[in-house]
Amino acid sequence: MSNPNKNKYLASLTIIASLILPIFLPAFIMMALVNFMPNEITHSGIMSLFILSIALFIIAGIFTKVLSLVGLTEQKIEELGFLGFIISVLTSFISIVVGYYWMKTLHFTSVELSTIGILIIAAITTIVLTALIKILEKL
Repeated sequence: MSNPNKNKYLASLTIIASLILPIFLPAFIMMALVNFMPNEITHSGIMSLFILSIALFIIAGIFTKVLSLVGLTEQKIEELGFLGFIISVLTSFISIVVGYYWMKTLHFTSVELSTIGILIIAAITTIVLTALIKILEKL
């Protein structure tokens, strides 16, 4: 028989991860990569990375809303199968890249990323978030 406390722990961990990771994942990735790519990532402090991550999450929400207004709702994307998966992944990637450049152009962030830096961060974030979504769907 399985331990009910273990199931509660796993459920709690899953809920916390699904709430925190999508919002703060770019900041965690930038903190990890700043030592390996000092020329591509420059920031004034940890808080600036977290604020940028929150802004990127909001911009991704706006992209999702625009897609639903165009007719690509979550249900429609699921019906499309692999094509829907590709659309979802590309939307996530593009929202991070475009969101950062919007924030940089409007001078809302002090984080300086090179073109290679933002592409690497967007790619890693997209891969990890896609894997997280697939894992959460299986639970």
